[in-house]
Amino acid sequence: MPKKFFSHYLPAIIWAGIIFILSSVPGNDYPSTVFDYSIIAHLIEFFVLAILVQRALNKKSHWWALIICALYAISDEFHQLFVPFRSANVGDFLIDFCAIIFGILVWKKVLK
Repeated sequence: MPKKFFSHYLPAIIWAGIIFILSSVPGNDYPSTVFDYSIIAHLIEFFVLAILVQRALNKKSHWWALIICALYAISDEFHQLFVPFRSANVGDFLIDFCAIIFGILVWKKVLK
């Protein structure tokens, strides 16, 4: 397999798998706290995913990274419909989408 697969594509695939695993945890297994940390979790998860996907695509369009990550965010919310005590939430998708845009902008302006 090409070296680029292991250095560029595989990190994005692994991170998407981590998001999937975290989304598979039943909602009642999360500890209840005074502060709702799920917003921060969504921001971090999809910010990192956007950077890793953009890195894998390298010089290709930022639009492709946006589309891929947004579709994954939609599929993540859909997946949660089948996880006990979890639900799909448009607000969560919007948080994910903002994190994706921010991740791509950071890649474009800082990390590129």
